[in-house]
Amino acid sequence: MYILKYIYCIIVIILTLFLRLYLFIIRRTKLREKYDYYLYKMVNGWARYTLKIIGVKVNIKGLENLPKENCLFVSNHQGNADFLVLMSELDKHLGFLAKKEILKIPVIRTWMKEMHCVFIDRENIRESLKAINKGIENLNNGYSMLIFPEGTRSKSHKLGEFKKGSMKMALKASVPVVPLVIDNSFKVFEEGKGKLKASIINMSILEPINVNDLTKEEKANLADIIKNKIEKELQTLH
Repeated sequence: MYILKYIYCIIVIILTLFLRLYLFIIRRTKLREKYDYYLYKMVNGWARYTLKIIGVKVNIKGLENLPKENCLFVSNHQGNADFLVLMSELDKHLGFLAKKEILKIPVIRTWMKEMHCVFIDRENIRESLKAINKGIENLNNGYSMLIFPEGTRSKSHKLGEFKKGSMKMALKASVPVVPLVIDNSFKVFEEGKGKLKASIINMSILEPINVNDLTKEEKANLADIIKNKIEKELQTLH
C-alpha cells in the first residue's frame, strides 16, 4: 500500500510539473501579477492533491485571523508535511525562508525560486543577512513570507527554541506578523521513517501582531512572545 502511494505520488508530481511548466512558458508573457496568481493556484492545487493522495486531512481554525494584505507568517516546524499543509491551506502567494540545501534539488529549486522563496546559509553571516534583506524586499513588494524560527524540524509535538535572528525580518518589514501552529505533521513522513502515513493535521492561525504597536522591550523579546503564543496553542491541539 505504501509503495503504491509513493508511485502514485511520483507519477502525479511528474505529470503536474510538466503541465505547469507548459503553462509557465505560456503565461510568462502576461503581467507579473497575473503570473503570480496562476503560480499560486498551481502550487495550491498540487499541494491539496498530494495531501489527498497520501490521506492527510487538515483541520484548520482561525481563518478569520488571516489578513487581507500580505504578511509575515511565523510557524513551528514539526515535519516535511508542513510545506504541503501551508501551501494548500493559506490563501496567500507565499514564499519560504528555506535552507540553502534545497537548492540541490533541481525541480523543487526552480519552483521555490518562482514562489519568491529565499535560501539562507546559516553558516555564513553575510549571506544570511543578504537572505533576510531579500525577504524584507519581498514583503515590501507585496508578497507574503513564512519563516520557521526553530530552524529545523522537531519531528514531535515538542516546540524547539526560537532563534533570535529570525525576528529581524518581522521587525524591519511594515507588515502584520501572523503566528501559525501546526500539530501532528511529523506523523506523515517522519514517524514512519520514510513510509507515507495517512494522518489528521491540526492547524491554527493566531491573531496578527502589529509590530509598530509594540514597545521597545516587546520588540526585543518578540521571538519569546511569539513562541509563547504558539506553545500555548500547541498544548490545546493534542
